[in-house]
Amino acid sequence: MPLLRRHKYILLILLVYWPGLFVLTHIPIPDLARQSGMSDKTMHALAYLALVFLWWFSISPYKKVDWRRTRVWLALAVMVWYSAFDEWLQGQIGRSADVHDFYANLLGVLLGLGILSVLSFWPGSVIVSALFILAVTNFSKIDTLWQWPYLNPGVHFLGFAGFTLIWIQYMHRYIRIWKGSHIKRFVTALFMPVCLLVGVKLCSVALGKQIWLIDCLIALSGIFCAAFISWLTFLAHGRKVN
Repeated sequence: MPLLRRHKYILLILLVYWPGLFVLTHIPIPDLARQSGMSDKTMHALAYLALVFLWWFSISPYKKVDWRRTRVWLALAVMVWYSAFDEWLQGQIGRSADVHDFYANLLGVLLGLGILSVLSFWPGSVIVSALFILAVTNFSKIDTLWQWPYLNPGVHFLGFAGFTLIWIQYMHRYIRIWKGSHIKRFVTALFMPVCLLVGVKLCSVALGKQIWLIDCLIALSGIFCAAFISWLTFLAHGRKVN
């Protein structure tokens, strides 16, 4: 049976992401990671959250996690053993093998599988991408890394643009209003990403972080560009993008 397009994309991303993650955990810690201000454990949890998300949908592309099935436990076992091996190997090449890193990895795996026990691919993608944006913007100090001037704007533009595209794909499948007029489609495409931006910045206020107007404007531009390009695509093709 030939692979469908979404499954191909997931496999391709996994084949890039997993080796990339392996390399990053077995080289000297990059200066950017040291200076980001994000907890090492948070980075581990997020990395494995993304890994188990891609891993699950590479082996079960169209089904939620069902703990009654053997496949779920095999997927979990692969993640646990890989994480243990990863930490052990780091200790052999001069990096620290930290059992707390292993626990953080396991937390990311269980969080991912827990989300996918309730949500299928597109709803799960909405939640996971929102969690990444929230964590990176609020639990790091990328806005103060002046030696990396394009990092913070890039995170805000690409992060919120990416979330908008995922949200639009979700709307195609689950929100009836998407079948209305083109204006309703465009407004609905903007609604949730803007709500996420507001929520992220309110969280920043609660954490005592500085809110920069330019970051908000860059995020809004990413949201608008993604929604506008999708809207033009619908007008040009006269159909939904699968």
